[in-house]
Amino acid sequence: MSMPNHLPYAVFSGALGDTATGGWFPAQAAVSGGVVTLWVASPTGWTQRLSVPASQVTVKSAAQRITLVAAGQSFPILADPGAVNRALGLNAANVVAGMVDAPIAGAAATAGRGVNQVNAAQAFSANGGGEFLAAMRASGARVSRLGYGAIVAIGCGGGLLAVIAVTVITLLLLNL
Repeated sequence: MSMPNHLPYAVFSGALGDTATGGWFPAQAAVSGGVVTLWVASPTGWTQRLSVPASQVTVKSAAQRITLVAAGQSFPILADPGAVNRALGLNAANVVAGMVDAPIAGAAATAGRGVNQVNAAQAFSANGGGEFLAAMRASGARVSRLGYGAIVAIGCGGGLLAVIAVTVITLLLLNL
């Protein structure tokens, strides 16, 4: 006897970014029965912000973020919104360390950025990111994912290209 074909169920928890206020609000995106629903916490309780068939949603995901795009609106949800402020602080610490010639502090800030990225990736996984993307894809949504590996590869590739460009330009200038 075969089991009936059930559409998948998954939930992604995080915080919805509000571009008007710059704030983050607790949110849950759930896909069930082929429908995706976005719930956002408000002072009066949980409010439904979106409920549409999954096939009408485009899902864009990069690093720890999942963005639901439906009916011309984007809903960015971060697994760990605190990672943004930590990253900004660590970047500022790295710049200051460079300005005051404090290589140990700079190295600590760089290591902190790495730890911050690892924590954000763990939050994405723990908050159901992978399962949510798979369930959305199986429910008919268009899903694209750019994970940390690809982001690191792009960053390293860009850095390598910059080094090569500087080397070539320097050699050309020295040979003039």
